[in-house]
Amino acid sequence: MKKILLCVALLSLFIASDMLAQNHGWCGTSHESLTDAKNRVINNRALAANSNSAQVRMDIRWVPLQFHILANNDGTSTVDLMKVFEMLCALNDDYLPLDIQFYLHDDFNLIKSTSLNNNPNLSTNPLAQAIMVGNKVASAVNIYIARVIPSAGGIGNTLGFYQGGFDWIVLQRDQISAATVETVTHELGHFFSLPHPFMGWDFEPYEEATHGNPAPAFSPNGTPTENVSGNNCMTAGDAICDTEPNYLFGFTWPNCNFTPQIMDPQGVVVDPQEDNYMAYFIGCSSSFTQGQTDAINNDLDQRTALQNANDFDNTPLTDAPVLNFPINQESTPLYNIVGFDWDPVPGATSYIVQVDKTSNFGFSPSSFKFVTGTYVEFEDIFDANTSYFWRVKAIKEGSACGAVSDLQTGRFTTGGTVSTNDIKEVLNHNISPNPLSADEILNINIETNEGFDATINLYNLSGQKMREVNTTFGLGTSNYELSVANLSQGMYILSIQTETGVLNEKIVVTK
Repeated sequence: MKKILLCVALLSLFIASDMLAQNHGWCGTSHESLTDAKNRVINNRALAANSNSAQVRMDIRWVPLQFHILANNDGTSTVDLMKVFEMLCALNDDYLPLDIQFYLHDDFNLIKSTSLNNNPNLSTNPLAQAIMVGNKVASAVNIYIARVIPSAGGIGNTLGFYQGGFDWIVLQRDQISAATVETVTHELGHFFSLPHPFMGWDFEPYEEATHGNPAPAFSPNGTPTENVSGNNCMTAGDAICDTEPNYLFGFTWPNCNFTPQIMDPQGVVVDPQEDNYMAYFIGCSSSFTQGQTDAINNDLDQRTALQNANDFDNTPLTDAPVLNFPINQESTPLYNIVGFDWDPVPGATSYIVQVDKTSNFGFSPSSFKFVTGTYVEFEDIFDANTSYFWRVKAIKEGSACGAVSDLQTGRFTTGGTVSTNDIKEVLNHNISPNPLSADEILNINIETNEGFDATINLYNLSGQKMREVNTTFGLGTSNYELSVANLSQGMYILSIQTETGVLNEKIVVTK
């Protein structure tokens, strides 16, 4: 399938200056996908009209989104995850007038593929389809976030596109923020059947010198040019009658007030809706028309896989998580396993925790986890004696809005190396049972070539010492029984310290 992508900088064809080009990105949805969307508008309208009873929608309808975070093979070059939440929060503001809200279907899905991250176009990347199909979730709107979306001929970048047939959305990483939310708002419009109001002019913007004034009766791709009177609105343009005629005027226009006196084929001056989300007057978007709203809801009616009985509370969380450990450049007991602890946020149902080497979380690969509690462990991602940052965002189903924990507080340094046995007198050792329940006894069995005095410490992964005992291991085989009663479920570090070295082991306590 051939995909034609409109570009950020079609300088020689349409843009009068470099400055104007820098202010205009573009949607790369293909002609085939746009035609399919228009057919769905017409078909869904007919289905709604022929329904035995009009569907009355009284409540908000919740639509699940599955975000696929693309990265290079080594996990580098990913989007800032907090910006995804920022964008989702703004997206729900855009769709609230339609009584539609979006929520996370599942945790972010990280896909490590340099090829896909740098070219998610099916027409030019033969690897893209298999990877994207393999990760697609049937019961959600799938959104893939790539580092870059190359355009045809390499002359610019698209901002995002809807892929008809495969029914997913691809967004370029620099479009993931509240400030650029109109890109995903627009592409979701395509997902829910909306064509551009300038349908037929999608890939050749109107120019008076080329197309004449009045505009021709047919657009460059053969679609009838829409008249201001609306006498052909059911088939011309986007087939939605309350969107004003638009011949892709926004592509070259630098502000939100279109003033040229362009006439439709009947000689009437066209007045496009600069604030329409599908019109592409960049930076001007703020609304859908009622006809577009009806088309979106009619399409959602047909998407049974996205329909559910969720009734979330979309009130934003107001409190930022307060970090407990490790904070303020504290050093962790170990470096290969670090436990993170924070206070609960009222109303939160889960949290996302991020760890990175830089305070802007731009060092890749960064690591993240979704958790339901207020404690999480990261293992085998750290270097010894190294400074790191971590942050937490509280989440609840129905709202992606809310503050992130204080950045400077969440700075820490990892400890030194961890060795299973640095005690020269120890020939063999066995720690059992492991895992063990809190009502069991931990047996520390050690075979030595010389007796020694030792201190046995048990730490949680927040660095707190939970047990401390002094004992002696004699020549030969000795066993010490350590109680783990009243310890919470989780991972611990058993540390046996002597004058000649340290023996460390991970211990897991179950319920």
